Amino acid sequence: MATEKLLPRDQVPEQLKWNLKLLFESDDAMKAALQQTILRVNEFTQLQGKVGQSAANLLAALQAEKRINEELEREFVYGFLRRDSDTTQAQAVSLYGEVANTLSRISAQTAFLEPEIVAIDEAQLTKFYATEPQLTEFKFMLTKIRQQKAHILSDKEEQLLGRAGKALDAADDIYNTLNDADLDFGLVHDDNGNQVPLTHGNRSQFTESQNRNVRREATLAYEKPYHNLRNTFAQTLNSFISSQNMQAEVRHFDSGRAAALSGEQIPESVYDTLVKSVNEHLPLVHRWYALKKEIMQLDPFYKYDINVPIAGQDLLKTTFAEGKAMTLDALSVLGPEYVAGLKQEFDQRWIDAAENKGKRSGGYQISVYTANPFILLNWTDKLYSTYVLAHESGHAMHSYFSQKKQPSEYADAPIFLAEVASTFNENILTDYLLKKYADNKQALIFILEQSISGFVGTIYRQTQFAEFEHQAYQAEQNGQALTADYLDQLNGELVNKYYGPAVTESGTRTQSWAYVPHFYMNYYVYQYATSWAAATALSQGVWQHDEDALEKYQTFLRAGGSDYPIEILKQAGVDMTNDQYLVRAFGVFEQRLDQIEQLLRA
Repeated sequence: MATEKLLPRDQVPEQLKWNLKLLFESDDAMKAALQQTILRVNEFTQLQGKVGQSAANLLAALQAEKRINEELEREFVYGFLRRDSDTTQAQAVSLYGEVANTLSRISAQTAFLEPEIVAIDEAQLTKFYATEPQLTEFKFMLTKIRQQKAHILSDKEEQLLGRAGKALDAADDIYNTLNDADLDFGLVHDDNGNQVPLTHGNRSQFTESQNRNVRREATLAYEKPYHNLRNTFAQTLNSFISSQNMQAEVRHFDSGRAAALSGEQIPESVYDTLVKSVNEHLPLVHRWYALKKEIMQLDPFYKYDINVPIAGQDLLKTTFAEGKAMTLDALSVLGPEYVAGLKQEFDQRWIDAAENKGKRSGGYQISVYTANPFILLNWTDKLYSTYVLAHESGHAMHSYFSQKKQPSEYADAPIFLAEVASTFNENILTDYLLKKYADNKQALIFILEQSISGFVGTIYRQTQFAEFEHQAYQAEQNGQALTADYLDQLNGELVNKYYGPAVTESGTRTQSWAYVPHFYMNYYVYQYATSWAAATALSQGVWQHDEDALEKYQTFLRAGGSDYPIEILKQAGVDMTNDQYLVRAFGVFEQRLDQIEQLLRA
């Protein structure tokens, strides 16, 4: 009986690991830098109580904070990536703990700045701008801070919240440790009858199997530890949501959602419009599942059947090298400067590609202003992994171009914008593949299904998560304990609404809420859906070689967070304050659904 095991971190080839020497030569070098940052913070605190006394003091405070933030970002990301490389390695976990604790202390020490900025009289601030031209750089940042005046507390209260930050966010760390380091999904049978370990990274290989017994066994095995630990997962989520609601209340917001959306001036109507529009278009996704059920001749059609490719398993398999080449070719439509940035990402080891024992699951991008972006992947040779690479590369190039154009305080695009750049790339990759395989019926069916699955997974699935998240926040705010039973019931009702009558429930209701790490990012998930819809409109113009669309998109990439997200997207050509961008996106979805239906019935 063959058994495959995940490699330990030290056996993964160097070319498949990110190069953390781009940040620091060693753990000791990072620790030494962190100590220097602590000294700089101690100097910075000498300005406490003096920030608003003069334009010179205000400028000195802003410039000092900017440098501290740049240094802390580099140090924190190094520790963060060391931990995520192998969450079972004590030294890496300890290093991350050290930098996280330091960050919490520094947040408390520097918490005086915002209240002092808010306290400056408007007429006085106008004089400061006139007498100190260098303050112009910080004007938008100061405007954003001062617009939050009603929600900024006293110096002592801000310091207390800053000092409590690590404890308030502890549920996130506990969840990630539990989910990435401690869960064991056991052994399952592959398509050849061999028993192999089931992991976060290889799960899709089993759930997409043409063998129904294989995908059923893998699905139930994946759900089992979540169900066994359902009360623990419920408690971590309850604790996180409770802490967010508490902070919103302390800061005088009406709700956790109002607090989460206020910083970037996102109207809550954007969230409600998304949910309303997606619910109105549920018949389209129900039609898709009914079509799959019919073509696959499965009755009942269970949840564990929905991911099986109609065209067959593992079409268009790509190695990591092939995935990089495909991504480069597809995204060449964005111009030579974009391609040059991608080549740096690929050649300079900004990517950690291979799955290893203890590595954090999933994929993400995180950037360092004074260095470069970094990408975490858990590569499989399925086409899906190339889509993840294109997605995370969209984040990386967004960071890359905004960092080249913007000062550090505006270089990070808010999530509302960041997910546009990533899902834009997925749309371009789909258009590229549809053109490349236009004469290959089976490949077209496979690609169209990838596109439809991406749309379903991003717009429908993430909106389902958004409904779940918001209802959970509202329930906790109203005094409801978020027990496992309550969350299972809430989740189950939404799952059945979104999957529709063609899909039959299977297994446990716990896993489909307990495994979602983005619930620990505070109203994050809805932005996947809004971003995919916006990206659909933007990518169509670029793919059709509209020079104006390409120029606007390049400007969007360089804008970072230099204005409110709604305004930056308006300049790019998408108005998020009404539902028309969603209607256009559902129009594309329906076209692809029509196309695959015609191919399948031909």
